[in-house]
Amino acid sequence: MRAHWVKELQVQEAYALRDESLHHLVNVIRIEVGEELMLLNGAGLEIVTNVETISKKEMKLKFIRQAFHERNYIFDLALGMPKREALELCLKEATELGFRNIYLVRSDYSQMRIPDPDRMEKLMVSALEQSNAPFLPMVKEASWELLPWNLYEESLLMDSQTHIPPKKTNPAPTSPRLLIIGPEGGFSPKEVTFLHAIERIRVVNLPTPILRTPTALPVGAGLMIESLLK
Repeated sequence: MRAHWVKELQVQEAYALRDESLHHLVNVIRIEVGEELMLLNGAGLEIVTNVETISKKEMKLKFIRQAFHERNYIFDLALGMPKREALELCLKEATELGFRNIYLVRSDYSQMRIPDPDRMEKLMVSALEQSNAPFLPMVKEASWELLPWNLYEESLLMDSQTHIPPKKTNPAPTSPRLLIIGPEGGFSPKEVTFLHAIERIRVVNLPTPILRTPTALPVGAGLMIESLLK
């Protein structure tokens, strides 16, 4: 089902979409009268509607049903900021995979500044609409030292360059977990020393070549999701 993000979405009998929303749905998505359209607010609320009329000024929708989603897991992402193209792909992937918070870290080998918040929101909304994801992540600027490490029963560090025996962790399925991904240049020696000393951290060394940042993110998320199925 096609989906559309409405930030201030509320339950009501009818809806009217105008301006940019109307243009996108009619001229890009090509939605037609009689189709169902899912409205999402990015905070768990989902409302299914029926497209009743479309004019040059507005699209009228009729309420059909509602649902409110709870999170099946609590995953946060600490991302050593890669270059722009890789960062934008990571934001989309994190939205599709259901991450709650995205901490953008200016690591020692990061090569760009924090991007425009409106641009980041637009990218994540696009991913939310394409995947029907019920939640939109919160993006926060952070540093390795000031991350809330004590909140996580497990922090999964994707580090293919440092080969050490992994620490044993056994987090509860419902406990918050953190995925740590570095930028294209990896982690600096200083960062490696700091991160490996974190309590309840699990270092992952995969039998693969060095992964690009946008590849390491879904691989790490897959490992975390797989542990929920045991």
